[in-house]
Amino acid sequence: MKIITKDEPSCSPQRCEKRLNAIRPYLAPGGVGVELGVFKGAFSEYLLSTNPRKLFLVDPWYRLFPEWKWAKGERSTVAAFSTILGAYRKEIEQGLVEPVVEFSEVFLGNLPDRSLDWVYIDTSHKYEQTMMELARCLTKVKPSGYIIGDDFYEDPNSIHHGVCRAVRELEKAGKIKVVMAGVADQFVAQII
Repeated sequence: MKIITKDEPSCSPQRCEKRLNAIRPYLAPGGVGVELGVFKGAFSEYLLSTNPRKLFLVDPWYRLFPEWKWAKGERSTVAAFSTILGAYRKEIEQGLVEPVVEFSEVFLGNLPDRSLDWVYIDTSHKYEQTMMELARCLTKVKPSGYIIGDDFYEDPNSIHHGVCRAVRELEKAGKIKVVMAGVADQFVAQII
C-alpha cells in the first residue's frame, strides 16, 4: 500500500476495501475517472486498482484550510498533498494520475463535456455542495457513465444525509438512475 492512514478510521484499509468492493463493478478498466475530495489519499490507490486510463485526484487541500480541524492524526493539508505527490510520483510522471489542487466546481467547470467515464464524490457531504457537484457531473460524464460517492445515508438525522437527499432529488427528476445505494455507505448513479 502506498498510503495507509492508520490514524484516520474513515480511511482504514478495511473501510477502503469495503468501499471498493461495493463500487468496483461500475469502474470498467480503461476509463477516465475523477476522485473529488481526496483528503489524505488513502482511497486513491483502490481506485487506481481498477486500471483507469487516467485518474484525476481533485482536492483544494491547502487552498481550503492549512489543516483539517476534524481530522485524526496528521491534520496538515500541505503534508497530505506532499505525501500524495511522493506516493504517486511514478504514476504522475507517466500521466496516469493527475493531482489537481482546485475546488470541485472550478475543476468540473473547466472540463470538456462528456469527457469522463466516472466521478467519485467524497467532498463536504453537504446537500448544496453535493447537488452542485452532481449537476455539473451530469454534463461532464459520458452518457451511461457513473456518478459514484461516499457517505450515502438514508437517515435524515445523519450528518451526511445531504448526499442522499441530493442524489434522490436528481433521481426523482429523472436525471440519473440509482443502481446501487447504501452498500458500504456508497452510491452509484448512472447518467440517463
